[in-house]
Amino acid sequence: MFVCICNAVSDQQIAEAVKAGARDIEDVQEVLMVSTACGTCRQTAEAIIANTLLETAVGRSQPLHANAIATLVYAA
Repeated sequence: MFVCICNAVSDQQIAEAVKAGARDIEDVQEVLMVSTACGTCRQTAEAIIANTLLETAVGRSQPLHANAIATLVYAA
C-alpha cells in the first residue's frame, strides 16, 4: 500500500528501510523522502516504523496488515 502519495513511498519500502538500519522518521526521510511534501502520511509512516522495529526486536513472523496499521494510527 502506498503511504506517501506525494513521493510514491509504500509501506514495504519503509519497512525495508528500517530493516536496513533506519530507526526513526528522520532516518527514513533521508532514504525515501517520505513525509517531506504535504506531511499527511507522517503518522502512518511512524506507525510502520514502530511496528517494524517491534517485529525486528521480538522476531514476530507475521507483519501487521493495513487494517492493523490504520488502527494504530487512529488510536494515537
